[in-house]
Amino acid sequence: MAVTRLRKDVLQTWMNRGVIALGDQNPGTGRRRLYSPLDIVKLALMRRVADLGMALSIGLDLAGEAERVLLAGRLPSWNEHLSMKPDAATRKEASVSVIASAGYSLLALKYGATVGDAFEMRVSSFTEPFDGVFQRRKRTGDEERPIDPDQRAALARKGIHAEPVVIFPFGEIVNATLLQVEDLIAATAGPQAPPPVDHGG
Repeated sequence: MAVTRLRKDVLQTWMNRGVIALGDQNPGTGRRRLYSPLDIVKLALMRRVADLGMALSIGLDLAGEAERVLLAGRLPSWNEHLSMKPDAATRKEASVSVIASAGYSLLALKYGATVGDAFEMRVSSFTEPFDGVFQRRKRTGDEERPIDPDQRAALARKGIHAEPVVIFPFGEIVNATLLQVEDLIAATAGPQAPPPVDHGG
C-alpha cells in the first residue's frame, strides 16, 4: 500500500461498505490480502479524490475508467486531466470535465470534455463562467480575448464570477502508479540469473 499512501483503516472502511471491489476481497484469516497492479491504480485514484474532499462516486468513475482502459491493453495519455469544481457547501453536485487532446472516453460522455492540450490551456478557461462562449471576454479574432470590464461587473452583480477549480492529473496518476508497481515487482523478484552462455564447444 506504500504506492497509494492510503491508510489501512480507510481501505478497510471502503471494503466493509462495498465502496470499491478489488480482486482479492477476502483472503481468509491470517492471510495477507494481495493487490493486483489494477487494484493499486484504482486505490491511488480513489485516495486522491478522497483527499480533495470530492464525492467517492467520482473516484469510482475514475477507477472504472482506468480499469476499462487498462483491461483493453492501453494506457491513458500522460496529459489526460480533469477539471473539478467542488460544490459541497452549496449542496450541488461537483462539476467535472475531462481535458484531453483527442478522442472521447466514457468519462467524457458522462461529464463532458474540454478538448485541447492541458499544458497550453489558460487557467481562466476553467475558472470563468462558461455558457457556449466565454461571457466575460470580447472576441478579437485569434488573439487573446481580454475580459470586458462592463460585462464582468454586470455578471458579478448577478453572482456569476470565476470559481475555484481543481485540476486532476488522471493520466499522470495512472501511469506513474503503474511504473511504481513495476519497480516494486522488480525489486521483490531480486536479481535475475544471467542466461547461460554458449561457448561453442
